[in-house]
Amino acid sequence: MPEARFDSRAERRLLVRKWWRHGREIAAFTPSSTALAVATCAYLDPTRPQVVLELGAGTGPITRAAAKQLHPQSRLIAVERDPDLAAMLAETVPAAEAVVGDASELAGMLAERNVTGLDVVLSGLPMPSLPTSVRQRVLDAIAACAGDPVFSQITVMPWVYRPLYRRLFRSVRFVPVWRNLPPGGVYHCRGIRGAALE
Repeated sequence: MPEARFDSRAERRLLVRKWWRHGREIAAFTPSSTALAVATCAYLDPTRPQVVLELGAGTGPITRAAAKQLHPQSRLIAVERDPDLAAMLAETVPAAEAVVGDASELAGMLAERNVTGLDVVLSGLPMPSLPTSVRQRVLDAIAACAGDPVFSQITVMPWVYRPLYRRLFRSVRFVPVWRNLPPGGVYHCRGIRGAALE
């Protein structure tokens, strides 16, 4: 995939400005660390083409890690609600299909792009704090795709949300990332259950 280009200072400035103006609408005021991004991409396979969906891509730290690791014929679709963050993402990671949109409308976005199967979902969404109805729509859209994808969810609150993910997925594995500030990790999940319960 084409090499990503980015300016880390510009990325940080944009995120801080967005966080200052929009508070809780922006999940973090600093980009995910390289260590967290690499851990999130653990199920990407450079030896075969995959269809990879990223949710809450922000300025693209996980997208960049994914683009470096993916097979050249893989498809990487990165969804970001904020147009300015998505513009930076599109500029710095040309290999990704940057999509401006709300994850609650994921089913329509996937249909518009003829996505019928997924191999991996990389999520930067604040899943625990999403309204239950929105979380359900996101998971339903993913479950409707063929492939039983791995759902890799970043967190900066290690172990706190394990009970939630165990209710949402049949298989849950947590990998801590101590080199992230604050310490965080990734929930690698499989097998979406029938209802996104509280």
